[in-house]
Amino acid sequence: MSSKFQGQTGPKSAAGKRIASLNALKTGLFAKSPLLPFEDEAQYKRHIKSVWQSLSPEDAVQVQLVQQIADSMWRGTRQEFRAALHREEVFKQLTPKILAGMMGLSETLVSHAPAFIVTPNHRFGRAYLKQSRQRFAQYEHLQRNVKGVLNYNMVWRSYPEFFQGLDLWSKKAVSPNIFMFNNQGIELYWQTHPKELEALISEYGSFLWYVVNYDDLRPKIRTWMAIWFFVRGRHCQEVEMYDEIVLRERRSCQLLLDAFFKLRKSQMDHALVMHSRLSLEPPNTLSGMGSIELGAEEIPEPKTRSEKNEMADSADESSTS
Repeated sequence: MSSKFQGQTGPKSAAGKRIASLNALKTGLFAKSPLLPFEDEAQYKRHIKSVWQSLSPEDAVQVQLVQQIADSMWRGTRQEFRAALHREEVFKQLTPKILAGMMGLSETLVSHAPAFIVTPNHRFGRAYLKQSRQRFAQYEHLQRNVKGVLNYNMVWRSYPEFFQGLDLWSKKAVSPNIFMFNNQGIELYWQTHPKELEALISEYGSFLWYVVNYDDLRPKIRTWMAIWFFVRGRHCQEVEMYDEIVLRERRSCQLLLDAFFKLRKSQMDHALVMHSRLSLEPPNTLSGMGSIELGAEEIPEPKTRSEKNEMADSADESSTS
């Protein structure tokens, strides 16, 4: 055994040991340190400072409670972020084509589903919607009357809004551009490859259909996204677990806040009771004064009356009677 022993194989520096001590870190809920390695220490200090300024602890017990409250709030925010990441992981697997297929749309619309349909909060401006409706109307007219033409350079002038929108929409996706450099006609490549231009026209028409009908599709999108979320069993269980962790941390923080305010209220009530007692006690004016000692020579003797005077007084009383 001594021949096989090679000594310490782990990190030797203090920084390396600190990193290695977090190898088993999963959620960070029971970590000894409130600050994890990837978190910003300056932001954590600002958070602690703001909590202290809000609660203003006045003694050691309140200081301890305020620190626990701040750490609990910090952990709760961390767990909320982790739960949000798990929700995003669930929806990353939901592609636009899958969502369009779940809604029962046509094969052409499913194959050309745009990326924005998996974002039900996506909004379009009024001017953009108005322009898209005009272009979609021209697209429908083109599909009914001109589909299958051998050279679209002969008909594009009848649908200027649609072809201008097609040129702008496809600039980053295809090469060469739809129009020539002077915008006087369709590029020669597209004149000689009408089938490829038709495929591009169909894809842009599907895009316009989604834009024009997106307000009507929005409720269906939300419903099918909710179904997708709850059907994903394993990921849903993980999200529910982290949601429960967040709720548990928030309840713990609320209990700490209740304990803090109860402690402060009891201390204030005690201070008021003591103040009222002091105000009701009569003042002791002799407090602080020492006992007064008199010498024997300083004590006055009682005055005595002579017997002669007493006899005279009694004779007077008998004569008057």
